[in-house]
Amino acid sequence: MGISLAALGAAAFAGVSIGALAPDLKAAFGFSRTEIGMVSALVTLGASIASRPMGRLTDRLGPYRVLVASLAAIALGSLIQAAAPAGWVLMIGTLFLGFAYGGIGPPTNVAVAGRMQGGIGFFMSVKQAGMPIGSFLAGLVLPSVAGWLSWRWALGLTGVVAVAIALGSRPLRRVVSIDAGARRSDGRPAGRSEEPPRRTWIALGAFGFLMAGGQWCFLSYLVLYLHEGRGFSHAAAGAVLAVGTACSVVGRVVWGWLSDRPGWRSRSLIVASVLATLGCGLLAVGMPQPLIWPVAALTGAALIGWNGAFLGVIAVRARAGTVGRASGTVMTIVFAGAVAVPPLFGYISQAANTWAVLWGLAGGCAALAGLTLKVFLPPDPPPLTAL
Repeated sequence: MGISLAALGAAAFAGVSIGALAPDLKAAFGFSRTEIGMVSALVTLGASIASRPMGRLTDRLGPYRVLVASLAAIALGSLIQAAAPAGWVLMIGTLFLGFAYGGIGPPTNVAVAGRMQGGIGFFMSVKQAGMPIGSFLAGLVLPSVAGWLSWRWALGLTGVVAVAIALGSRPLRRVVSIDAGARRSDGRPAGRSEEPPRRTWIALGAFGFLMAGGQWCFLSYLVLYLHEGRGFSHAAAGAVLAVGTACSVVGRVVWGWLSDRPGWRSRSLIVASVLATLGCGLLAVGMPQPLIWPVAALTGAALIGWNGAFLGVIAVRARAGTVGRASGTVMTIVFAGAVAVPPLFGYISQAANTWAVLWGLAGGCAALAGLTLKVFLPPDPPPLTAL
């Protein structure tokens, strides 16, 4: 559990660095608001492409090898970013980092699902708390490092963290055997014997696409919005992002715990989408600076916090022995939302010359996500026997 959480944290620390350092990168390379969104989206574009094959590879080789290789590749992508002499080189490094990011989810999902099926929502959420923890640290640390040294040193630091976690992940070899994937205590693969209806994956994919789009708008644009639109200093804007992502850690645990209650497996995701809609709506209408902090906390808890409970839903509905493949396939769609939505909404916002449009659209995504899950997802299946 600890290794999986740390690996997600290291990946997020590197993955959201573009958003955390947006003002510096905008000045260094002359990026527009739309281009910042496009560069951030390259992380999720790479992850979207890589998630499905990495899921299949995880089911075949086990989580350890895939996880270590992915962390090493994140470090290499960070090095390319830090050394970039031009914007297009930074984009190449960011896309490469995204490919590596796609290899983090499936092995960590398999490692958790194979041992903790009884409380899968909670434990998956605890593991996924690594993502907001990494994002919190990125918002708190990277702007300060950039101000003290430079943005290049800040990006280099993300690679150092990834290498450190890779070196410490060797104990994962003893958690899950290489050829078995996730297994129950009786030796059978974790998961169900029957294949779920196709509309299950369509509904979950649509929900994840929309929520991820809103989430990555929040991660990619919040610092820039506060810095350019609300008069926050770079460090203060980064601190607001840190607060939002810190609260999403609590949100993930709460949604995960709630999802394990009878009848709440998917209902918890709908509640999260409603609160995310409210948070984005408040950002859209504008408010005094002091109120931005609690609104960012609410938005982060809901708009970032849903992911662990979501992966728990995937794990309990997946056919036996296919947790890695199922999670990788759905996450391909989820990452596609993070690729498509932020640059599109950034472009619309820039064309309209108002940030309110961006936050209004992000809130609309969250509202539509909850509605989609409510209408199209089949009822929760009965629980699996405990491990």
